[in-house]
Amino acid sequence: MSELLKVAGLCTGYGQMQILWDVALDIQAGERVVILGANGSGKTTLLKALVGLLPTWQGTIEFAGESMNKLRTDARIRKGVSYLSEVGVVGSLSIEDNLRLGGYHLPRNQVALRMEQMLEAFPELNPRRKESAGSLSGGQRKMVAVARALMSGPKLVVMDEPSAGLSPLFVNEVVEIVKKFESEQMAFMIAEQNIKFLDVADRVFVLDSGRILFSGTVAQLQEDDTIRKAYFGIAT
Repeated sequence: MSELLKVAGLCTGYGQMQILWDVALDIQAGERVVILGANGSGKTTLLKALVGLLPTWQGTIEFAGESMNKLRTDARIRKGVSYLSEVGVVGSLSIEDNLRLGGYHLPRNQVALRMEQMLEAFPELNPRRKESAGSLSGGQRKMVAVARALMSGPKLVVMDEPSAGLSPLFVNEVVEIVKKFESEQMAFMIAEQNIKFLDVADRVFVLDSGRILFSGTVAQLQEDDTIRKAYFGIAT
């Protein structure tokens, strides 16, 4: 696998408040990485910095060998980065229109083709494709959000707390969706506190108080008593 994303010495925050401190991580093409951390650990801040919604105060963000430090969010998306926020959908728009937003920079014929592929991958949404996303259940809205993030066929999908507000059943569905798209060679970076997403992780980074405390495989995480017990309550 080739290196897709490399972050080194990243510092950023909001206004005068620094949230991230010297964060370093990487992701390979087609790899699935989970960023584990409790609420307030800096996960959302990290993802916003990666997609350009927050400035890079210090450090570097490289994507496919090119610096992204000064690129706007739309330029990063065009290079192949897709962002799934906790909200994820526009409730007043139909399912179809939400998906069109996800592929707004694609040629029109590709948008139509990709939409049909997404609705085939998410069959529960197809009969309701003309309905507003706001009329759906929480789990269904999350499905729309995930489909929207995948619409453009990105190289990297950045997902912020995809389990937020979901029942355990729907969490399992999101995990299975990530597995389903493995064949498309998309890389996934999933920021979570739900350890269910370890099921799809090739590697794990643990973020705490804006710093990376651990990086390694799931097996290595499970061998680290301090991380396992202090942050995630994984039984021995």
